Amino acid sequence: MMAATYWPSSMHCLLACTKMKRAALHVDSFTAYPPRRSDDEALDQAMLRAYSVERSVDYGASLEDVLKLRRWVEAGHGWVSTALLLADDNEKRALGADESNEFLNCIRYQAYAAACCRLAQAALETEVEHRAKVYERQASHFKRSISATGPVRALELNIVHSGKSHAAWLFRPAALSADRPTVLVWGGADGWCEAFYNSVQFYVDKGLAVCLLELPGQGLARLRHGSVLQTDFKAFIKVALDTLIAHGSAEDRFGVVGHSAGGFLAMVAAAADSRIRACCTNGGALHPLHGFKKYPRVLERFGRLMGGAVNEGDVASLLDSLELQSAPLNMRASLLCLHGGLDPLVESSDAQQLVDLRGAEATLLYWPEGVHCLYNHAVERNVVVARWFASQLLTQ
Repeated sequence: MMAATYWPSSMHCLLACTKMKRAALHVDSFTAYPPRRSDDEALDQAMLRAYSVERSVDYGASLEDVLKLRRWVEAGHGWVSTALLLADDNEKRALGADESNEFLNCIRYQAYAAACCRLAQAALETEVEHRAKVYERQASHFKRSISATGPVRALELNIVHSGKSHAAWLFRPAALSADRPTVLVWGGADGWCEAFYNSVQFYVDKGLAVCLLELPGQGLARLRHGSVLQTDFKAFIKVALDTLIAHGSAEDRFGVVGHSAGGFLAMVAAAADSRIRACCTNGGALHPLHGFKKYPRVLERFGRLMGGAVNEGDVASLLDSLELQSAPLNMRASLLCLHGGLDPLVESSDAQQLVDLRGAEATLLYWPEGVHCLYNHAVERNVVVARWFASQLLTQ
């Protein structure tokens, strides 16, 4: 008779581990203390749809955290409470790594904690004070996560416009002089500033400086300082460029990339300031109202950038004042338009019209299976965009 092989159950393994003097058992906190059940299942299901696995990872979350978040929300627990417990776990791991003098692991977990807070705050649209506190927490984790010394120098800046503060994080290759061409990166209705940190290294590797910028109506600029997107947006861009120049950026070699609704704001910025030599729109539209009409929730989120409840007419008036339709014709910058064939917000014809207007100075890159903002092609997108900006800004 063959001898049987005995595989201990998970409970036997657990008991065995607790008896081992040198074993360290890592347990997610919500295994013992589960997140609250959902108070608003419709909202939590909407968050699952809006924040796909690809988008959440692109915004800096670890894959394991994203999968845990989705499993618990699909099982009926709240999006916000689950995401914040995941942030708690990452913060505890960061503290443990710090105590063990594991500096790189410490900053890694701080970055993951920041990303979980970003995912949590996105569902707090109507809870302004709670959202502000969660966003402040993510900014604190983020600041700790970029405190490393090494091949990239990080500088926290404050862009003051109309008496209101706007966060900016400037990153430069440490081995090169400060007067580098600088690419400004920003988001749209709900993907802001620090969410695009994963793209930073791609620019730095090409010898470019990069600034993650909070626009009027975004982040703590709105939640704490009351800044909203208005007709003076072009004046804000001038202040931002002036501030970067004062901190060593090359005076006449700026690029700008805007994601989602930030894409058409990037075109407005490039048309308003000739110091911007290269402009990229990723998921931005020449006719954004078309997408807003199809998805009222997106219109509502964009309206909050403008200060509150707005309708299509209010948005149309703002876009007219910013001269969006003429921006491709009036910019000095070369234009790169990124578009995904599965983008529900921006029609392929809109992207084609945009590059047709800009003419020979425009390039359209198209991914047939790409979703909005190409979250499902994030690495290739970042490689392509950084390469294009290097070709535009380092050879002039």
